[in-house]
Amino acid sequence: MRFGSVAFFKVLIKTVLCIAFFVPLVLCVIFAVVLWNKSAQLEQMQNNTSLVEELQHENAVLSSKVELLSGKSSTVEDFYKLYADSGLSDKELMDYLAEKNGTVITDPSVQTGGQPEKTDETSENIETIETADLSDTTDAGDVPVTAPVSEYESIHTDMTVRVPATFVREEGTVYLTFDDGPSENTYSVLHYLKKYDIKATFFVVPTRTEECYAIMKQIVDNGHAIGVHSTTHEYEQIYSSVEAYLDDFYEAWMMIYEATGVKTEIFRFPGGSKNDFNGATRDAIIAEMTRRGFRFYDWNVDSNDAGGATWTDMYTSVPQDIEGNYRSIVLMHDSAPRINTVYVLEDIIKALINKGYKFDKINNNTQPVQFIGPYA
Repeated sequence: MRFGSVAFFKVLIKTVLCIAFFVPLVLCVIFAVVLWNKSAQLEQMQNNTSLVEELQHENAVLSSKVELLSGKSSTVEDFYKLYADSGLSDKELMDYLAEKNGTVITDPSVQTGGQPEKTDETSENIETIETADLSDTTDAGDVPVTAPVSEYESIHTDMTVRVPATFVREEGTVYLTFDDGPSENTYSVLHYLKKYDIKATFFVVPTRTEECYAIMKQIVDNGHAIGVHSTTHEYEQIYSSVEAYLDDFYEAWMMIYEATGVKTEIFRFPGGSKNDFNGATRDAIIAEMTRRGFRFYDWNVDSNDAGGATWTDMYTSVPQDIEGNYRSIVLMHDSAPRINTVYVLEDIIKALINKGYKFDKINNNTQPVQFIGPYA
């Protein structure tokens, strides 16, 4: 075969075509094998990470149980932090304390007006809420049978509600709560809740507008719970005194009543019951609101949507945090800037349904989660 001949060029063209075809094919096979190996390694790492996280969670729960049952909690706050982390039920805890102190408790969830019976060991660490009848005395001159006389009892005298005899603490229940609404996002939130037949709780910051009143009425008409968050949401103003808090609360409470016909019995402190602004007035406010029969609800799962959490952040953290709790009150926000909450809500609901959780609104007898109170 002579160089430059037709036969030479035919062979040359065939050789080039073979190279052009087979070289990429070989490279694709090589890259596929490499990627498969990397994928297998990554999957193995993820499985190992999940196993480590599961073991860490189990160790943390066991540690909390040991510390709780050994009496290492020195304050009420410490006690209930350990209690929440341990996953112990009311019965398990009270059975242990009863056995340790030589007492017998047949039903730890219903004792003396709904409060757990206290042993000597727990009486110093656990406060109780008085459930006294708030009705007026019958005869002039009689010793009052209402809650203790308060220096604030002449302020908004109609702002009282009744405390239920017992409280309910349901294992495996998720309470979705939404603060700061109503807003332009509320109808979207209501849409997803209705789609999955879920009842939730809205702690509102109402205004005297037709739109706000219409949304609050829709919340109640859809079967959800509604509670007071505040009127102004101005921390320094609200917590400046007990009187200031009562005035702010009363205005929001009345707006809810005017819009819905509901005299709500539940509320959530702006910033939670323990924050940087209410240190000087917190105890007095709680005492007065408790005397009037109101219950406040904090949370034990924070979506962190107020801190700018993304869709991915919330979808990952909320179900994960719920797994560690006996039951969960989830903090979310229903305000215009929190659009990520709307985007992720349906996906979180589906994930929790798939895990077997049940949902409920906060009812008047739902046992509160409180940062500094007696309930967890």
